[in-house]
Amino acid sequence: MDPNATEGSVVLFSKEVPVRVPSVVLTGLMALAISPLVAQTPRNAGAPEIFSANAQVASGAGAIAATIQIQIQRYSPDFDRTSVESALKGGGYPAFLSALRRAPEVGTVGIGDQKFAIRYAREEKTAKGRTITVVTDKPMFFVGGGRTDAKPRAGYEVGAIQMMVDDVGLGSGTMAAAARIKPGPEGVGVQVDDYADAPIKLTTVSRKLQ
Repeated sequence: MDPNATEGSVVLFSKEVPVRVPSVVLTGLMALAISPLVAQTPRNAGAPEIFSANAQVASGAGAIAATIQIQIQRYSPDFDRTSVESALKGGGYPAFLSALRRAPEVGTVGIGDQKFAIRYAREEKTAKGRTITVVTDKPMFFVGGGRTDAKPRAGYEVGAIQMMVDDVGLGSGTMAAAARIKPGPEGVGVQVDDYADAPIKLTTVSRKLQ
């Protein structure tokens, strides 16, 4: 457990481990989350904004580095966020997917010449800055998916990124490029099942000056 974590904060990228998030996942994952409500920054605070980050991907074939760009046009309004959270809690992963894909696009994640629609974006104030979580409506790539002994890809139908940045917009983060999400035990928090053996580390996260 991170000694700097506070109650109600979201720890997304633990494999098949219940995760507590603010009022969503998307209280998280959306930190994803279905836990007690916590104070948030004003709606759309900071948006539109663009972040760049270096992704460090470790696989059986060796280490791979890539630059990604997270463009957030706006943070998800309460109605859209609540719809997705309620769907996950009441109907599980299938209902969550349907609600997520009905939500309006609020940004994109760019990797090379590919872009993936963000349907959920949330920011939460912290003592050192902000925690920003975005969820894409489809997986971005499958780490290790090309191996002959790779596990099936079915069911891993979203991607998630969480960044911790200071007031300037500098920091680090983690990424589940392909994942599936389930409610946590007794409806508290969520479980993030990452297709990869370990979450991708995002280094040198920085907010681009507009």
